[in-house]
Amino acid sequence: MAKYCLDSNVVSDILRGDPEVMRYFAAAEKNNDELFIPSIVYYEVVRGLKAAGKTRKLTAFQFLYRTAKPLYLDRDDLTTIKKAVDIYIQLRHRQMIEYNDIYIAAISIVNDCTLVTSNTRHFGRVKGLIFVNWRGGDLQ
Repeated sequence: MAKYCLDSNVVSDILRGDPEVMRYFAAAEKNNDELFIPSIVYYEVVRGLKAAGKTRKLTAFQFLYRTAKPLYLDRDDLTTIKKAVDIYIQLRHRQMIEYNDIYIAAISIVNDCTLVTSNTRHFGRVKGLIFVNWRGGDLQ
């Protein structure tokens, strides 16, 4: 059983019903893989949907969020925050990525999840992050 952490672009693909992404999503559910949505992704998706007035998609996302498992940035032991600091230090002299993405990467690493994202070039800069793109390739 795999553990997948969904990035906001993949959540958007699921809400749009992208056929290729939905095929992977259905396979993950069939395999009883664990699906997680980081709290930062919740923020990004809800912010975007509310700002655009997309109430139906917001309702669909709320359902998806309830069926997945949440992963939070703030843990009692600061493990995720410390990992985010490490990622920032690693990237600061190279090509930096957005702070929210640093947090998403840290949450994925600390929780031993494979990040599902279409932004592989971007997240490929983060050492130790395992990621997969559901927009292409073979089913795992």
